[in-house]
Amino acid sequence: MRVGYKLSGEHKSLPYEELKALLELYNYKNSIHRLGRYVITKESYGKEIVDRAGYIDESHEILYIHNNLNLNEFYNNINNLNFQINGSFAVRTLKLDKEYCKDINSLDVEREVGRIIKEKTNAKVNLSNPDNLIKVVFLRNRIILGKVIAQRDREYFKKNRPHLRKFFHPGCILPKLARAMVNLARVKEGDIVLDPFCGTGGFLIEAGLLGAKLIGVDIDWRMAKGTLINLEEYNLLDRVIKVECLDSKNIKEFLNNLGIDKVDAIITDPPYGISTAKKGEIEKILNILIDVLKDDGYFVFAYNRFVKLDLELKNLFKIYIHKNLIRHIHIYHK
Repeated sequence: MRVGYKLSGEHKSLPYEELKALLELYNYKNSIHRLGRYVITKESYGKEIVDRAGYIDESHEILYIHNNLNLNEFYNNINNLNFQINGSFAVRTLKLDKEYCKDINSLDVEREVGRIIKEKTNAKVNLSNPDNLIKVVFLRNRIILGKVIAQRDREYFKKNRPHLRKFFHPGCILPKLARAMVNLARVKEGDIVLDPFCGTGGFLIEAGLLGAKLIGVDIDWRMAKGTLINLEEYNLLDRVIKVECLDSKNIKEFLNNLGIDKVDAIITDPPYGISTAKKGEIEKILNILIDVLKDDGYFVFAYNRFVKLDLELKNLFKIYIHKNLIRHIHIYHK
């Protein structure tokens, strides 16, 4: 089955890299064809990937690909398709390259494609709550007809913003980006995930919801305590190995006392300002942390500038927060 993924438009490259990381988790070995914000694969993980993603909006079972924007040809060709529609349906258009299809009337397309499907299947149209949602995707030089497999739960990221949690501190990374960073670290169920600057626990929450085992430390006792408050709110205390008030320079001894030699992934957002850490101190700690990461593990972190570590840099994303802060999202592989 061919599956199409609609990527979020919030960042140019991060959503695509998140998708590739998730496909890697599912041991996908086939080709990946990217068409701007639309990606085509040959697999059957469309629901699972969208359900756990941060920046992947939808997945579609691809029914037909038309290699130009000629609507008459498109209509003629889909009229020859053997549609399988169980239950009701609705048709929606999706213009991902709007400058190339600005003259196309979306409502006319939806009506004509709906007419063709109804005539061929006798399925009922239900515009408010259809059993099947058909998408007509317009790209730069293609029209893709697909049936929606899954759509990202937008409400989760809205309802779980940091300021709505029981314990909040300004400067937290939003859950959508936190989830993406967990995915970029290739976290699997049962993995041990370490956040050495755990703050309010955002990364641990997202990793815990995916079934990881959690270790968090923070030099500020209020943050360590607040992390536990937030993890309890999400019913994740059973995933916690340990959350401790600790200077991360002492992480090796701390893990040894827990009987842990290496962790599967490190995901963190260290303090940036001079008021929170001496210049260069954070970089020293980040280099110390390399020793507690297992071989083939990922070290994913945000910082206000690029930090060179003695690991393989897989990717570096820059995310503009405001005029005084650009987050550099580092993806390192050991």
